[in-house]
Amino acid sequence: MGLVTSATAKPRRLRCSTTSLDVVNPRLQVCLLCGGDSRRMGRDKALLPHPDGGVWLTAMVDQLLPLECPIQVVSRHQAHADQLAHCSQVRVLLEPPPTNGPLNALGRVLPSTPGQALLVLPVDMPRLRTDTLQELIMAWQTRPDRIAVAHDGERFQPLLAVIPSGPPFQTALIEHLNAGQWRWFDWLDRLPLQAVRLPSDALLNANRPEDLAALKP
Repeated sequence: MGLVTSATAKPRRLRCSTTSLDVVNPRLQVCLLCGGDSRRMGRDKALLPHPDGGVWLTAMVDQLLPLECPIQVVSRHQAHADQLAHCSQVRVLLEPPPTNGPLNALGRVLPSTPGQALLVLPVDMPRLRTDTLQELIMAWQTRPDRIAVAHDGERFQPLLAVIPSGPPFQTALIEHLNAGQWRWFDWLDRLPLQAVRLPSDALLNANRPEDLAALKP
């Protein structure tokens, strides 16, 4: 495995049209995970104001739209669906309880048939930009038989990845979940993957109030 190269938010509308997007890359889909409790932050991270305007959820969707892939947001919060209600390019899947974390959310959306892939990412990487996501996708395209996992030069950022569909990826996932195992890293350890080095500043994972200082202009 080697490295390859709710305060008031500024009002801003998503770059959504009222008609569906003509998908350029139907093989690749996007899954944005935002169903967590935000316990360490103390408030819903997806609805925090973003420096570019809007909230973290809408700002992330703005970065995803240029990829021209189907976008699915997986959450358990109705407020997230309400934020995206006017955006026909985004489908929101509201998870029923019990949610059991991001691995369980992935199990709801990773296709069982081969030939597709999911770009998976969390909502709490507010510095992610379209070009960084494109780097990850291009790296995965060189080895489409492996999971491409983001790496910041020091550690993996496992929730930012391109994950192929079908076996062994989806089958191992279902086996893992059926055994009551919810740890993302434990599932990854069973599968072929490549680490994709991406700019560390783009991979800021903001979980605590003190992390917000890094987002100030």
